[in-house]
Amino acid sequence: MEDHVELLTVLKELHHISGFRISVHDTAFREIAAYPQEPGCFCGLVQKNEKAHQLCVSNDIATFELVRKSQKVYIYQCHFGLFEAVAPLYSMGELMGYMMMGQLLDTFAASREHVYQAALPYVVDKDALRRAVDQIPINTKEKMLSCITIMDICAKYITLSNRVLPSKKDLAAEIRQYIYQNYNQKITIDLLCKRFFCSRSTLINTFKKNNCGTINQYCNSVKMKKAAESLLCSGKCIKQISAECGFEDQNYFSKLFYKFYQMSPTEYRKCHGTGSRKTTPG
Repeated sequence: MEDHVELLTVLKELHHISGFRISVHDTAFREIAAYPQEPGCFCGLVQKNEKAHQLCVSNDIATFELVRKSQKVYIYQCHFGLFEAVAPLYSMGELMGYMMMGQLLDTFAASREHVYQAALPYVVDKDALRRAVDQIPINTKEKMLSCITIMDICAKYITLSNRVLPSKKDLAAEIRQYIYQNYNQKITIDLLCKRFFCSRSTLINTFKKNNCGTINQYCNSVKMKKAAESLLCSGKCIKQISAECGFEDQNYFSKLFYKFYQMSPTEYRKCHGTGSRKTTPG
């Protein structure tokens, strides 16, 4: 999983260098990773308004389409006048998403007021809007271009080293490995999407296609196998084994175990004895 940690590190370091928010989006334009995770104060405030949110989304989608066609980094101003940049990301030569850097202002004196007036129709609290506008980072055109150049270099590095995503044929295997190594943790679809930088539909469909089952079914299968091994190879009580397999509810654990093995954990231990290694779920 080292590659994915490196990608998050790239986002974090880019943020520290530039002061801008860095985000990664899939080919369906959905944000799947970012640093910082939350949008800036201005964007968060303005996008509470549905119309303003749709303007931002439409603006971003139009830009992503331009980047997809040109295959180059693109710099633009959003509907409210903030500067942003988008670069394409590839894996194995296939477009897998986009890296975005933003949102910032130039050094012109009138820029803040322009942003304030553009956002005013969508925000009720004028004082909150003024404070949010005052927090938008300002940079010279030269620094802005330098940061965008660094972003483009990082995007090319990610592309050349194929660090955006595992290929679809490997994604299912990497998910299985992650689940097997972290079976005792709470594993959700959203967590896996962020971990593997893909959309919910890609994650679910790819896993199901390559495993003939759902992620939840596989999680439970691994948990039950580990529980069975522990029952046979340790003297731990049922409650402890249940907790070590990631279950907060021992009764639910026992019901699920019965579903897999057609007997309770206690019966399984008595039936197979401490020397048995038969732990494959039925």
